[in-house]
Amino acid sequence: MTKITCYARGCARNLPVDGSHKSLFLNAIGAIALLSLSACSLQPDYVKPEIQGPAKWSVEAEQQSRSVPAMTENWWQSLGDEAINTLTEAAFKDNPTLLQAVTRIDEARANLGVSTAAKMPTIDMDASATREQSRNTSPASSSTTALSRSASAGPTFSWEIDLFGRVRESVEASRSRLDARTADAASTRLTLSTDVADNVLKLRACENSRRVLTEDIASREKTLQLTRLRLNSGFAAATDEARILSGLATSRTNLANQQEQCARQVNALVALTGDSPEKIRNLVGISGPLADSEAVFMPRAPEAEPVMPAIVLTEHPDIISAEREVAAAWADIAVARANRLPRIDLAAALTGQWIRAGGSSLNFNTWSLGPSLTGTLFDGGEGAANVSVAEARYRRAVSSLQSTLRTTVHDVENAIAAQASAKSRVMSTSEGVTAARTTLKSSDDQWKVGAVSLFELEDSRRQFASAQDAEISARRDQAQAWISLIKATGGAIASIPDTRSHE
Repeated sequence: MTKITCYARGCARNLPVDGSHKSLFLNAIGAIALLSLSACSLQPDYVKPEIQGPAKWSVEAEQQSRSVPAMTENWWQSLGDEAINTLTEAAFKDNPTLLQAVTRIDEARANLGVSTAAKMPTIDMDASATREQSRNTSPASSSTTALSRSASAGPTFSWEIDLFGRVRESVEASRSRLDARTADAASTRLTLSTDVADNVLKLRACENSRRVLTEDIASREKTLQLTRLRLNSGFAAATDEARILSGLATSRTNLANQQEQCARQVNALVALTGDSPEKIRNLVGISGPLADSEAVFMPRAPEAEPVMPAIVLTEHPDIISAEREVAAAWADIAVARANRLPRIDLAAALTGQWIRAGGSSLNFNTWSLGPSLTGTLFDGGEGAANVSVAEARYRRAVSSLQSTLRTTVHDVENAIAAQASAKSRVMSTSEGVTAARTTLKSSDDQWKVGAVSLFELEDSRRQFASAQDAEISARRDQAQAWISLIKATGGAIASIPDTRSHE
């Protein structure tokens, strides 16, 4: 005798499936009564896979005590950059990627409604009306034609008895996928906000580098004028002029490349926010008659660190989405198994019929009520194959969850390393700029009185420009590392109090 094990909230029942009972009707009624008292499924309840991660991050031991995220939902406001605030809000209002994520939530919610509706009975209405004309060819009758009319109408009722949990597990799968799509939308929102902030920082750094090149070119042009005066007076060689012209050409070429790069950053923000290039330039402060008068504001990110790994790995939207997909895949296995087993439907109908023929009328009502049992006797292995497909998808979902866990840990550690590196480079490059500025000023003064060669002056100028560019990159990287930490942890970071002002 074949047996099916039903897992029902901690208790297991063995339902016999054979032909030994006296009546198929009694078997069906017995199954309905049993399942009305206790839900039945074909596999154990879903158990969330164990989420394994590091015991702590690669930060100092005293920082591991922070366990509660301190960041708000609008984390970007901590940068104090009005351009980032405005452009982020614009991106939330008009971004195709975010809109697609929202529509996926709507689709998943609608699918949940479809699955939930299957738990309820269905009531339909059937109605029909006919008129017939027939010819009588019998010689015993004087009438050659006969007219008849008939009509019927009445409701029909059907309700699937969820014998093996097919409907219930379908609802669970749809609910899990709705949770996954909601987490995906949160991840998309986080990615979009970090992309906007990151691109604003890149544009600010690009513009500052462009202004450094502009100042360098202006300085070189002044040096060229002085050199030509000396050349005309016989106090300079032609090679001095050639050396300046070569350096000036290189700087102009670099400036053209830098301008292209800045334009690309503006275009990237246009694609993210839908705003015009002019509005973006105005917000960032890189347009207008005084555009080259001073350096563009570069926000300094607050000191922050990730919270405990256990919190990050359970609250990150990407991990939540991957885990909910595992739960949905587990429910799909139960659905595939239930589809192989018999299905019981409770059906009822009430029909009124009206017939008129040959001058007489007949009116009567009919009703029916009872369960129906349907099942597949042979499907060529299709049902078993569908179960195998569902099991393979479950294993793939588990693997995807593990991959997401590893990627998250990898990204967090990289962000921590980048933040430490950028913090160190901000200090060293700032000192380098101060030293290079002093050296350039001294070299320029000495060159004007003929104490040093033009080659030494140009070398000092290159060192100063390189030091400025390194400082710009370090300050950009410091803020970007903080943004990367926000994205990697899903916003689960703790702020460290810092009273220093923005540069």
